[in-house]
Amino acid sequence: MELTYREPGPAPLWANVLAGVLRRVPAGKYRVIHHLCHGSEKAFVGRMPRELGGYKFHCGLRDHIACAVFFAGCYEAQETAFVRSWLRPGMSFVDVGANWGLFTLMAASLVGPSGRVVALEPDPRVFLKLQSNIQRNQIQQVQAFQVAAADRESELLLAGHDGVNQNSGMSRLVESGGSSALTFSVRSNRLDSLLDKAQMGTVDLLKIDVEGAEHMVLAGMKDGLKQRRYRCILLELHPLHPEETRPSLPEITGTLLAQGYKGWALDFSYATTTRASYNPLQDYRNFIVPLEHAFTDPWPHTVWLAPGQANLI
Repeated sequence: MELTYREPGPAPLWANVLAGVLRRVPAGKYRVIHHLCHGSEKAFVGRMPRELGGYKFHCGLRDHIACAVFFAGCYEAQETAFVRSWLRPGMSFVDVGANWGLFTLMAASLVGPSGRVVALEPDPRVFLKLQSNIQRNQIQQVQAFQVAAADRESELLLAGHDGVNQNSGMSRLVESGGSSALTFSVRSNRLDSLLDKAQMGTVDLLKIDVEGAEHMVLAGMKDGLKQRRYRCILLELHPLHPEETRPSLPEITGTLLAQGYKGWALDFSYATTTRASYNPLQDYRNFIVPLEHAFTDPWPHTVWLAPGQANLI
């Protein structure tokens, strides 16, 4: 399947005005955004809030992540707060499961021209948006690879998001086509090997958001974990899909604990997420809770520090 990217036009006046209002309202903005964006095929080039880097990006109204960033000014405020607090000019960031590049673009702004960002996104449709967002903003410190981080160098099967009812981050690696009507054969590689080829040594912050393939990514980081190559890891752990069988949460976290990494959870409870969404520029320490909380969360977000790194709190 040959895919092409069509550049959308600039954000219309009504969208910019509404975004300016919604980013400041104290309540109710997400109901407005859901009503506005539900089922719409419109897309335009929007601008991220200054606090997230201020870059231009492809905003499709069917993509709830893009809509949240443009109209609400934030997405996953807890993770955003952590990344903004952790990264500094000259640091290195790796985005595994970059989607269209929210965290990639934000990190590029934070590490600056003296830093480095490597972004991995295997879905060919989403990669075109990621690549366009990087080129549109002429960001020289970012390298993007259309590859899946996994436990082997191979070709794997990716069940793609349906483009209508799912956001663009829902694509995932599968053993077979399963219930997905759209699949792609994608290139995979071990993260250690890929970063060696990219000539990136120590990684100051690694973000992993791969829709259930976390165990495969970690298996491809075995040497790097032993060598403490990854100083800090922001790891999202996805719930099982009905047709899946994969390692349990204790088995996945055990991989990191066995290498001496120390873990915490980010508080993604409903009450905390609501408060964070309306005040996204908080200190990340407001969201740090003991790792044990991850085992009661249906969709855990965790943070890990390599041995020898200072504590988070």
